[in-house]
Amino acid sequence: MRKRIGSFLILLAATIAASSARADAYEDVTAATSKGDYAAAVKILKPLAEKGEARAMSELGPIYLMGKGVPIDHKEAIKWIRQAAEKGDAAAQANLGTMYLDGHILKQDYAEAMKWSLLAAGKGVAAAQANIASMYYDGSGVGQDYKEAAKWMRLAAKQGDAESQVNLGTMYVAGQGLDRDLLRGYMWTAIGLEPLSMPPDQKKEMQELSAQLLSEPDLAKAKEMVKKCKESQFKNCD
Repeated sequence: MRKRIGSFLILLAATIAASSARADAYEDVTAATSKGDYAAAVKILKPLAEKGEARAMSELGPIYLMGKGVPIDHKEAIKWIRQAAEKGDAAAQANLGTMYLDGHILKQDYAEAMKWSLLAAGKGVAAAQANIASMYYDGSGVGQDYKEAAKWMRLAAKQGDAESQVNLGTMYVAGQGLDRDLLRGYMWTAIGLEPLSMPPDQKKEMQELSAQLLSEPDLAKAKEMVKKCKESQFKNCD
């Protein structure tokens, strides 16, 4: 399966919804990070994390992981992310699952990756759903199961996860885990490629390969499907 681009992007995209008790503090964090002032964000977040606030832990961990405003400190990052995950923070659970799956920061452990990804996926985190799909597709720690992979990939795709959309398109074209459907293969590929950060010529090549499988009338129909799916915010795509 095509590897997820920027596996840790979710780590710097922490939840923004404010908690009533600390709304002003988290608004200040958001303002600071939007300006690239992560040092100021750390000064706000660390005391809150030390008091046991899961959201603060969840946002602080990735800052140490990426070395934004502080020196890179994987041990500190893992500490805060794990504590937030154990407190039930969905973003932290997804991040911990990703780290176990990738095996770059933590020793690769598919059982732990599945455990934390399932917890986050059940709370609607698209990146966690995509991780589960990847494990079923590749047979990583579980029996290879394209049907199960397609189920989770569809959930992530319908939430707007671009890489999952491209991967779902590929699965439709190949008929892996679902009935082969070249029109939907083109649709999901086109939708997913649009926001992805990749060389334009590579995007064009992938889209042209998908289009080559269609007749002109079917290609026109597929393009209408793309428009309809996007306008419905991925709700009317089946």
